[in-house]
Amino acid sequence: MRGRVGRAGIVVAVAGVAASVMLAACGTTAKKTTSSSTPTCTSASGAAAAAPAPLTLPISAVQSIVSQVPAAAKSKGTLVVGSDASYAPNEFKPVGKETIVGMDVDLANAIAQTMGLKVKFVDAPFDSILTGLAAHKYDLGISSFTDNKVREKTVDFVTYFKAGVSIMAPKCNPDNIKTQLDLCGKKVGAENGTVELDTVNKDKDDSGTPTLKARCTQGGKQAPEAHGYPNQTDVNQALAAGRIDAYLADTPVVDYQVKATGGEFAKVGETTDVAPYGIAIPKNAGTLKDAMLAGLKSLISSGDYTKVLANWGVESGGITDPVINGVTS
Repeated sequence: MRGRVGRAGIVVAVAGVAASVMLAACGTTAKKTTSSSTPTCTSASGAAAAAPAPLTLPISAVQSIVSQVPAAAKSKGTLVVGSDASYAPNEFKPVGKETIVGMDVDLANAIAQTMGLKVKFVDAPFDSILTGLAAHKYDLGISSFTDNKVREKTVDFVTYFKAGVSIMAPKCNPDNIKTQLDLCGKKVGAENGTVELDTVNKDKDDSGTPTLKARCTQGGKQAPEAHGYPNQTDVNQALAAGRIDAYLADTPVVDYQVKATGGEFAKVGETTDVAPYGIAIPKNAGTLKDAMLAGLKSLISSGDYTKVLANWGVESGGITDPVINGVTS
């Protein structure tokens, strides 16, 4: 996952590439399956869906939570959050806008309210955020980070969501992709710094488990040809232009893109590797992680957590028992 399970906003990108996606996936130059039973796909399937509006909830500070906020954070009043704003619906910039919105943004705002604080999101390349935390450039990293043991060596995580990895193909799925193993030998894109990119260009993941690349080669097949991009927007554009055959991304992001493009892309195959997202917090931030955890638990108890997720259509990824550093393997 963007580990994210593994992002100009994702919606900006899809608006600009819709025509090229249709041509690449369903026009006369698209690759076709040879089965005579496979129907020919010739057009887009529907209108693009509008992005939801940000959800602002009237949440009061909770004194028991405020008491856990470190003095340095209290004196600042605003926590600076590093986030790669190209991963709709989690964090992105709507068309023509510079303000970062999304599920992660609304949830962070709500947690901060319970702490008597505010948050300020700063757009940053995904693979630079954890380094920025170590350099005290950000107070938090909230960018669909998958909590894993390697990352837990440098930051603490408060888990807040769960997501898996899904495959995105051009409309019509011209390569007839049904499982990840169907990506063997294919040009596969993913965002730099993500678990998705690791699985196509490394032999083992952070837990030592063989990746897709290893499973392909061990099965006598050609490894996927990995194509890494600075952000998810670039990944989308590469698929639209036919530079890659498919891409891997977190399931909520793939689902959202299918809707946002009116079906110009196709979610294919199975969802795999479900794991928790975590809010990244510097190891030396004292009780900030405890305050964040308490704030999240308060939102879950009040029902405000579910309201935020439902607004962005991702309530299926909701959790009921957030923890600090929740990875067990």
